[in-house]
Amino acid sequence: MTKAGSCQPPSGGKALAPVFFRSFLLQAAWNYERFQNLGFVFSMLPALRRAHAPGAPLNSAVLRHLAQFNTQPYMAGFVMGNIIRMEESVSGLPVDEAMEKKMLSVKTALASGFAAIGDRLFWGRLKPLMTQLCVLVWACGGFYGWLFRPSAGTVPAPSMALLFGGPLAGMAVYASFSVYLRWTGLKRGYACGGSSSCGLDAFDWPRLIRRLSAAGFALAAAAALSAFAFLLFSSWSGAPDPGFARKVAPVLAALAIQRAARKSGRSIFFATGMVIAVSLALVALFGPEGWAWNRNL
Repeated sequence: MTKAGSCQPPSGGKALAPVFFRSFLLQAAWNYERFQNLGFVFSMLPALRRAHAPGAPLNSAVLRHLAQFNTQPYMAGFVMGNIIRMEESVSGLPVDEAMEKKMLSVKTALASGFAAIGDRLFWGRLKPLMTQLCVLVWACGGFYGWLFRPSAGTVPAPSMALLFGGPLAGMAVYASFSVYLRWTGLKRGYACGGSSSCGLDAFDWPRLIRRLSAAGFALAAAAALSAFAFLLFSSWSGAPDPGFARKVAPVLAALAIQRAARKSGRSIFFATGMVIAVSLALVALFGPEGWAWNRNL
């Protein structure tokens, strides 16, 4: 039974569904002063209306969540579910300063934690991974964009289905991950509401990020191998290529320099500088004619 003056609090997936659908507009009113605060309140409004009576209680709930808010948008559900549960716990009660301070501190802590996890997961792993998936779909279909241009007539022009199939494959997988975490985060946050670490143990995040890194390496290797296979079968005459080692060695050397720089704690700028320096040294040593890339293509 709810307390006098309160509204029926949400329970179960149907009550969280309006918040879930509204969360897709989290950044529609993004601003430089308080970032995602308007989108956060807009997403939470159906739940706040259920938890608080119209008038002063509802107005107070809306106003306290107009403070600055910023997190990774796909992970915001973990924060929303938690805060919905906390708002329900004070439904029909006067919210004192200590309770409001605790609610806002939990909200800030979760937003910061899930921003760090979400940035590494989506921006640092999934987005590059889906680009590699697009390239792999193109490679398996025999299309390499403008990287390789075989002789006219050796390879048919790619179909429109293949051209669109690569990006759509990446978008479908990426969207599936984001939608799943939006809904799962909302439910998990609601289930464990009231804790500043709520939802952080929903998954083994470091292990998931490592697996995505390994998957990205595997996709990159598969795309590279398919590209080499395409070139081999489309343009190789059967005779050994004396310049093959010169073509492969710089690529392997650049990768080795990058890995060595990363292991030593150096930045990507240091690795880029080393690659340029080694390239200039090789050209100075062997001369431009020794590295004629198109000679045997």
